[in-house]
Amino acid sequence: MRRVFFFFLLAAAPLSAILIGSPGQPSLQKDGIVLTPPSWWSFRVSYFDDNIYNQRFRDEYKIEDITRSRSVVKLSTYAGQLTLNFTDRLDLYGILGSSRLKIDDEIFTKRCFSWGIGTKVVILREGNFFLGADLKYFETDQKPTFFVVDGLPYNIISDYRLKYHEVQAAVGCSYAFPYVAPYISASYLASKIEPQPHIVLVRLPQIDMAVDVTSKSVLGDKRWGMALGLSLVDKEKASLAVEWRLFNQNALDVNAELRF
Repeated sequence: MRRVFFFFLLAAAPLSAILIGSPGQPSLQKDGIVLTPPSWWSFRVSYFDDNIYNQRFRDEYKIEDITRSRSVVKLSTYAGQLTLNFTDRLDLYGILGSSRLKIDDEIFTKRCFSWGIGTKVVILREGNFFLGADLKYFETDQKPTFFVVDGLPYNIISDYRLKYHEVQAAVGCSYAFPYVAPYISASYLASKIEPQPHIVLVRLPQIDMAVDVTSKSVLGDKRWGMALGLSLVDKEKASLAVEWRLFNQNALDVNAELRF
């Protein structure tokens, strides 16, 4: 029974950060499909496919007689982003989408709603060189229906969700060549998972009996990270970008954007 209890302590280890994006993005696209010539404001619509293929989480608190452990998490997010831009310097944006996670081949969820808000600002622009910063909040409630222990399913028979919330900040630079704008950013990620409730009722697979187990909050194992990306800009109205994140997580992201 102790093994089952220990496993569910790790059940609250799901998510992580999403797309950071180019620090010069507010200034990369000058013309819009509708607002041409450009105005002091514009809006952009983008879609991204974000795949975190490796990130580690650790227990927030130590429990007596139980060794601290780490879990490997994979997270897939499909989302749209609507951005309101001012003077080609400041972005305010919202994110709506869905996320699905996998933990150590033991915890799986269906796709669940996810959302976020954020802002990006170009701090300095000198010619084709950009220095910018990004700050965002992202949240999702993940709802596993069962867990796998030693190849056996443990069905969850009570209401149980894993509430994830994060704050991510990044500072980076970009240089715009004709049609291409590579960038590099340093990021700081503070993420936390809070099980709701902390007590969950599960049914044991080998006997017809339900038991209460306790889970607890977990934190991302590493705070500091880095992102490398490349944006392709077509006639300053659309862009396609690829991003790779490392250190605090290993992730790949592909995103496409149109300016209106």
